[in-house]
Amino acid sequence: MKKGFFKRYRNESNQQNKKPPLDSDKDSNPHGILNLAKNLSSALIQWNRAGRPTVNNEQWKKRLSICRQCQFWQEVGNSQIARCKKCGCSSGKLLLSTSKCPLNPPKWGPEPH
Repeated sequence: MKKGFFKRYRNESNQQNKKPPLDSDKDSNPHGILNLAKNLSSALIQWNRAGRPTVNNEQWKKRLSICRQCQFWQEVGNSQIARCKKCGCSSGKLLLSTSKCPLNPPKWGPEPH
């Protein structure tokens, strides 16, 4: 093979598979990694400041039932993995009593503690 073949191949391959930078994708994809991190960190900060309260079993079941009826809820088969397509958060957010549904108006809100 001629010298420089792999270098040219690598350059062509990189040009064909170029992805936009993360920042340009920020507004078009509300569930990008940066926005997910922002949503999660703000929810956890608020939860931590409140003393880390969690919902009881009855409240969790009620929230889950509401989410499962929502058009933005997505469950992955029988894997017990789910997420909200509106905010990108997982079902773990349902356990935080300080969290609320991301819709306007929210379908469920923070629980008194």
